[in-house]
Amino acid sequence: MKKIALTLIMVIPFMVSCVDENKNESNSEVKNAMNISLDFIDKWNQLELAHTDDKYGEWGGDSDVILVYSDGEKIYADYSKYLGSYEPPMPPKENEKPKKWYEYKMLELKIDSIELNNVEIDLIEKAIVELAKNKINNRSSFSHAGIVNRVISSDSSFIIKDYPSNDWVTFKKLKKQLTEK
Repeated sequence: MKKIALTLIMVIPFMVSCVDENKNESNSEVKNAMNISLDFIDKWNQLELAHTDDKYGEWGGDSDVILVYSDGEKIYADYSKYLGSYEPPMPPKENEKPKKWYEYKMLELKIDSIELNNVEIDLIEKAIVELAKNKINNRSSFSHAGIVNRVISSDSSFIIKDYPSNDWVTFKKLKKQLTEK
């Protein structure tokens, strides 16, 4: 019995050390794998980050939309806040140019052409990574209401949509940064 206890005392710290080493390697691999950049955003391709809360249950809620684009040299963003309602949206008028679904809501706030600095670009990259992780870790469930978070490129080659979703912390930080400029 003493030999077994002595063996365990000697082996367990070694095993824990190996596990910690593998954990650190795994974390660095994840960080490297999630290293992204916004180089695909150019004059022709934009990126839309959007969050819709569940204020009105199955009717959705207020929507915050950040459109990220470039003029070829600098990266900019437009921020818009659309108000949800218990009422269904009005149908489009005859021969009206099609709009995005949230544009049928009442526009509360719009800020155009915000030149982004490195901190804000970093927040966008982190928001994308955070949403991807949320999506991967979110079990799918049947729901009539909930938070909807999404990132979509204008060419639709990049789409992450998480529903029902959780709190999107980095998006909120980005929104605050943009609206306080």
